[in-house]
Parts: sequence; structure tokens; C-alpha cells
Amino acid sequence: MATNLADRRCRTWYAMLLRLYPQPFRERFGEGMSQTFHDLCRERRNAGRPLFWLALCIFVETSVGILRENTTRMSQLGKTMLRVALGALAVLMVPLVASRVVEGWNWPARAFVFVYVLFFATGMAYALIARKMGAWSYKAAVAVALVAGFALGWSNMVQVADSGHPENLVYYSVLAVGVVGALLARLEARGLARTLFVMAATLALIAVILPSGAPPDMARRMAIGHGVYVTLFLASGLMFRHASLAEVK
Repeated sequence: MATNLADRRCRTWYAMLLRLYPQPFRERFGEGMSQTFHDLCRERRNAGRPLFWLALCIFVETSVGILRENTTRMSQLGKTMLRVALGALAVLMVPLVASRVVEGWNWPARAFVFVYVLFFATGMAYALIARKMGAWSYKAAVAVALVAGFALGWSNMVQVADSGHPENLVYYSVLAVGVVGALLARLEARGLARTLFVMAATLALIAVILPSGAPPDMARRMAIGHGVYVTLFLASGLMFRHASLAEVK
């Protein structure tokens, strides 16, 4: 009876230990490793030999494997973060140089920090989302959606800061639709396609119902800008749809 209790405890502890592996590794090898451990415990028990030393050796070996797998995974993520950080720094050079040569461009230091964080967050979002699928259409759709969303949020932030019209904050509802839709779709291509179509429709509706009160020339430029963003969101949605059809095939 005591032997069976010790056997069950060892199996329970080993199952808990396996949960420390990264999820992809655990999904691929976890069941086989657990079954192998159970078989070894049963053979040990049938031979009338104690489980302690066997369990200790396997637990140590498994712990080393967990450390190695997690280190490898963290190093891959670290490399991705380093590449994105350097890329964001390179892009940041554009407004930094422009602030030195364009008259009236007087950003404080905190503005450059904020812009760098935006660049880095956008790059990391692409790196983490795009690797979910190998289809080129999915990766391209993610890139177009992030660039369009970033440009829309950025231009709106600048416009609100310059003009002092808080009603323009309604444009952030388009980005909110994108974030909520991506979460509900769990980054699946079909759901993301619907999300981008809804974002395009939301932006088109805002462009129609929001009074601009701007001079004709500015109103025309705003209409062109709305059209560009709507087109980008629709293009991204169509590419996500292409990726979802590729999944089916």
C-alpha cells in the first residue's frame, strides 16, 4: 500500500515537473515522457526495488532538460527582441535627424522615448504574430495592418495635439476594434480578415459622419487620407482571407 502511494506521488510530481517545459515541447513530447516514467516506475515496483533513486535521477535529468529548453527558447526571443530594438532605433533616426533640419520641429526628449516605444511595440507585435503562420499572405497582412494602424494612431495623435480637437479621438475606436477583434479571433486568419473589414467599415463611417469644418483643400486631403487607410485595411483583410483559404487547402 505504501509502495503504491509513493508510486502515485512520484507520478504526480513528475507530471507537475513536465509542466515547466515550454508548451510546444510539452505538447510534442510530454505524453511520451510521462508514459516512459510510468513504465519505469512499474518495472521498478514489480522488481521489488525502491523508487527513490530512480525518481531522483529522472527528476534531475528532466530538470536539466527543462532548463536547457527554456534557455534556448528565451535566447530565441532575446534575439528577436534585439533585432526589433535595433530596427526601431534605426527608424527613430528619421525623426531625430528631421528634428535637427526641419524648422519648428522641437520635440522634447520624452517624445523621442515615446516614439521609440511605439516603434518597438509595433515591431515586436509583428515578430510575434507573423510567426504564427508561414503563409506569405498572413505575414504580409500583419505587416500592412500594423503599419496602417500605427500611421492612423500616430497621425491622429499629432493632429489632436496640434489642433486641440478632442472629437478626433474617435479615430482610436478603429484601433480598438482591431485589438478586440484580434483577441476574439485568437489571431486566426479568418477572424482577422473579418476584423480588418470591420475596421475599414468603421473608418469609412467616421469619415462620413464626423464633420471636419476644415477648408476645402484640407478637407480634400483628409478624404484622400481616409481613402488610403480604408484601402490598406481592406487589402490586409483580403490577404488574411487568402491565408485562411490556404489553411483550408
